[in-house]
Amino acid sequence: MKAESIRAHTIGRSRCVLFSNRLSNFSATNSVDPMLDASLADSLQSLCAGGDGNQTTALYVSSADVFDNYYYQNLLANKGLLSSDQGLFSSPEGTANTKDLVRTYSHDEVQFFCNFGWSMIKMGNIPLTGSEGEIRKNCRVVNS
Repeated sequence: MKAESIRAHTIGRSRCVLFSNRLSNFSATNSVDPMLDASLADSLQSLCAGGDGNQTTALYVSSADVFDNYYYQNLLANKGLLSSDQGLFSSPEGTANTKDLVRTYSHDEVQFFCNFGWSMIKMGNIPLTGSEGEIRKNCRVVNS
């Protein structure tokens, strides 16, 4: 499995608007996304109910402000907040491509740290040519 499949969502927050589609009217057969842990879904429904979608929650409550491998442990327990994250372990594509990597990193934090470091070095070495990109001062805003 390639280290390029690594996600860095171990720290951060997300707004309800970005995951509320998983909490109600998910599909014709499921109200709630079946890949989402039921107790997590209940707490998220309470958090997001009646709001404007801007309420936030930690991406991973068990270690919200710590860079660690709990991200992967949470995926094993169907507690990935974002469907794209949970899909690394639970979707058909994830099962085929990244499930083994999720398992490895969930049990081996040292391996995760090592591969994450190498992935960051590789990303840092991607050249920017002409007007094909920029290094942003604030990742949410295009430099002025």
